[in-house]
Amino acid sequence: MAIDTFTEHTDPAPARDDAILEAQANAALEGWLQDHPAVVGDIKEAVRAHVYLQELEGRTREAEQAVQKAEQREATLATRLDPAGHRVLGFALGAALVVFLVVLDAIPLNWAAQAFNLNSVGTWLVTFILVVASVGAMLGFELTRGHPRRRGLLAAVVAAAYLALLGLRTVFLTTVAAVSESFPVAFLQAAMLTAISAGLVLCGAAVMARTRSLSLSQSRAAAQRARQATEDARAAQKQAAEMLQRHIGGLRQILLPWALGSAAPEGVDRAKWAAALERAIRRLFPAS
Repeated sequence: MAIDTFTEHTDPAPARDDAILEAQANAALEGWLQDHPAVVGDIKEAVRAHVYLQELEGRTREAEQAVQKAEQREATLATRLDPAGHRVLGFALGAALVVFLVVLDAIPLNWAAQAFNLNSVGTWLVTFILVVASVGAMLGFELTRGHPRRRGLLAAVVAAAYLALLGLRTVFLTTVAAVSESFPVAFLQAAMLTAISAGLVLCGAAVMARTRSLSLSQSRAAAQRARQATEDARAAQKQAAEMLQRHIGGLRQILLPWALGSAAPEGVDRAKWAAALERAIRRLFPAS
């Protein structure tokens, strides 16, 4: 019966004089295994474990290469899009916070839209326009980062718009909504609404300034997934190696005592025969 091995023989090639001894040792081992089919089954299990380990080693190498590529791409995008490392929020989280602030801003903007004294549809239309303008202001502050003159011009335009809303709301409160209220009270209420809306716009701009771009967030998430895949592959490889060593340990406990107690062929030194059997046994297992 031929024995299938799953590793190359790593020992030095035997001398010509020892070729017959090696053949006799292989024949003795094969004969013994024919008489013990259960051990052959154990060897096949060890072979399968070794093949599985090799597959996992290949997956681990591929995962490590993927990590290197992902981290390189992440570093390149971070250098170009966030060299100072100030953007600490992921794209999804930052976008969710901005949407939340815009929704909150719609409330005071709706009250401000009532100052135009329109019907319900007209008021909501003006509210929508004001919300879009607020989002535009947030984006404008983000896009003009690093351009002081443009940012200063944008800040002046936004301030003028809020001053106009402040005036309209004050007039609305004093002349339409509550005639009995004094001008200072109406002005204070209008100022609070305007300040709340302006504060939400500034908060939105600050969140955008701390939010990573979509491409950077995707590259960072890809790098994290690649690192996790590498850790999983290494853990699986470690478990497979431990399982293979258990197979090998059990088989050696069976084979080595037989090799030590096997009778040497006539005219062969006992030590040489034991060494030849040891080499024959080691051919069955990966080098360790």
